[in-house]
Amino acid sequence: MVVGVPLEESTKNGTLISKRTTYPACNDNNYSELVNSWCAMKSSMTVICANKDFPGTFTSDTILCNGGEVCIDYFPTENNAQAECASWYLTWDNQNSKIPCSSSSSFGGGATIDISVGATTYDVDGNPIQVAQFAIYLNNQEIVTTSNLHNVSTILHDYNSVEDGKFESCFAFSGTERVTGYFAAFGG
Repeated sequence: MVVGVPLEESTKNGTLISKRTTYPACNDNNYSELVNSWCAMKSSMTVICANKDFPGTFTSDTILCNGGEVCIDYFPTENNAQAECASWYLTWDNQNSKIPCSSSSSFGGGATIDISVGATTYDVDGNPIQVAQFAIYLNNQEIVTTSNLHNVSTILHDYNSVEDGKFESCFAFSGTERVTGYFAAFGG
């Protein structure tokens, strides 16, 4: 299940929840084992699939997001980066700040869940754009940070929105380009 919300969406009972939308998939029966995926653009992901009968044989494919979805890179498990097109997300940009931050949001409705949180930045043309620093916070405490990348992600085990609080993401960008960040949570 994807958990998140666009800024224009409202909360229900203080939590933000969404269902999974477009996810990475291997559409060729000869290459049916998903190896990896990443956001190629704001509206698409590249998927790498393996052939089970011929180890070391791979193919790639592009999967387009549905309208209203945004591709976000994240870690569903330790050391396993993936991408997913999320329909529920937070969004913010650097129009008025060199270190802009998303609004804060809780996820999961009070249930204790394992949750992956991820954020990706894009330029005005929808291409991933590297930022100087990218961080995710939980209750104003930094839980993960990256440097000189276009994404950031981490996994939290036994997260409970009532006990653990709200997430926020910020990035630092020193150029003059407009950069937009998208943050989502995946789990449930």
